[in-house]
Amino acid sequence: MTDRRTRGFTLIELLVVIAIIAVLIGLLLPAVQSAREAARRSQCVNNFKQMGLAMHNYHDTLGSFPIGRMGGGYSYPGAGNDNRRTWGFMILPFLEQGNLYNAINFSVPFYEWPQTTALMTTISVWQCPSDPGTTTIQEPDLRYRRRKANVAANWGNSHFWQDEPGRGANGPNPWPNGPAGAVTFSGAPFRGNASTSLRDMTDGTSNTLLVGEVIIGVNQVGKYDHRGDIFNDDYNCSMFMAYTAPNSTIPDQLNAGYCAATVPGNPPCNSNTPKFNAARSRHPGGVNICFGDGSVRFIKNSVNLNIWRALSTHSGGEIVSSDAF
Repeated sequence: MTDRRTRGFTLIELLVVIAIIAVLIGLLLPAVQSAREAARRSQCVNNFKQMGLAMHNYHDTLGSFPIGRMGGGYSYPGAGNDNRRTWGFMILPFLEQGNLYNAINFSVPFYEWPQTTALMTTISVWQCPSDPGTTTIQEPDLRYRRRKANVAANWGNSHFWQDEPGRGANGPNPWPNGPAGAVTFSGAPFRGNASTSLRDMTDGTSNTLLVGEVIIGVNQVGKYDHRGDIFNDDYNCSMFMAYTAPNSTIPDQLNAGYCAATVPGNPPCNSNTPKFNAARSRHPGGVNICFGDGSVRFIKNSVNLNIWRALSTHSGGEIVSSDAF
């Protein structure tokens, strides 16, 4: 009589199959993650291309790029009031956000409750899908709630106060003793109470950073990180500085109460003076930058610091080769 019993897997065979499957998953998972990050980075690049187009359309219409920040004691012609605002407000109509721009009440400061509905609107071109902080709400437990952005204006090679006179220890120029060495402000496309134009970019538009990436500071109740706070004209909010390299391990120096370094995932920071914050991203190895000519390039974290600072100035007179970054 024939024995028809079916032979099953032995324990050893089963373990071998499981091990092979585990190895295959281990080989495939990094490739899948890399492909996903490549797609996210591509979306970021497209966003920055849109920002470049918007900036140049603004320039063609008004003859300059937007004022970096205004209000807060500044005096400027034609504004109608001194309520605080940033370049982020002014670029909205050129990002196909005319209805949102018209919904903003420019007769009151950006942080008052009549602005909440408008400033809580998600603007996808300002958000990089590689950053999990894109859903963060600034000051979520207060009436000042607003959305944030991964896009920031180039504020030059030094600190928040640039070369404004009378700032004393809060804004020395030259700055002789910072954590990344001495530096002298040499001009920037975005400034307080002033606008710049293409003719001001004597270093060349292809050698001048215009807007770049920042990591959105994640907020918790009572712990507010203002990096990426694009509608806020205050320290470290709507801008980045090239004083330190992209994704630098040197902590950003933020205003007291603006640094939430203890919140998981936030970049390093402290409340030292003067104030600066680096360009940062969640992409491995560097950040996306839109240059003055509208081109978008990926700048590595390893870029020479002097080259990086030279690219941040628009009229510093530095000579930078295109293969240096």
